[in-house]
Amino acid sequence: MNILILAAGYGKRMQELTENTPKPLLPFRKKNLLSYALDLAQAIQEEDIYINVHYQSDKIIRFVEQNYPQVKISDETEQILDTGGGVKEILSKGKDLLIFNSDNYWQLDFLSDLKSGIDFFNKNPEITNLLFTSSSKEIFDLYQNSKNQLIIPSDIYNTQFQGCHLIRKNCLKDYPNVFPLQDQWRQVSKDQTIYGFSCRSQVTHVGTKELYLKQSG
Repeated sequence: MNILILAAGYGKRMQELTENTPKPLLPFRKKNLLSYALDLAQAIQEEDIYINVHYQSDKIIRFVEQNYPQVKISDETEQILDTGGGVKEILSKGKDLLIFNSDNYWQLDFLSDLKSGIDFFNKNPEITNLLFTSSSKEIFDLYQNSKNQLIIPSDIYNTQFQGCHLIRKNCLKDYPNVFPLQDQWRQVSKDQTIYGFSCRSQVTHVGTKELYLKQSG
């Protein structure tokens, strides 16, 4: 299994904060946001770790080369591939993939949930996508039924996406090279092969200016 950290976006929801700094490199407490994702990815001890880059890619590449030289860059500088295309590029390596959003405050206490979710995914090959979820928060954005299948789209919600998920190596071979990954989520929801894995610990999302400033203090 490989690992991909999504870091190619423009960070528009951060408004002026990302004019000169890409969102993954914004300082947050003791480090920048990307460092938390990378440190957790390394702790999982899977195979190759990738980061996809586009917006202000030179700054992210420089930071990774100086601080995490073993991490590989998926360079989308010339053309951003959207989330689905970025994931498809790494799936072409021929291995299942664990994907992290880079706008979360990742802490090592989430490692236990991650390992349990990976084990569940590996033991259930009928599952094409496994999203880590939590129903312990106040704001929900997904519906997870009694069988732990995710219904996308849904008019009701009872859980929240935690910002990381697993996907099978052959899932995107028939999709275009540039597309939003949510298109695939909707399709596999019809096929009843996308599941949620309920976590004990919670991940703090800091992907907007408001959330970032609130949590930074």
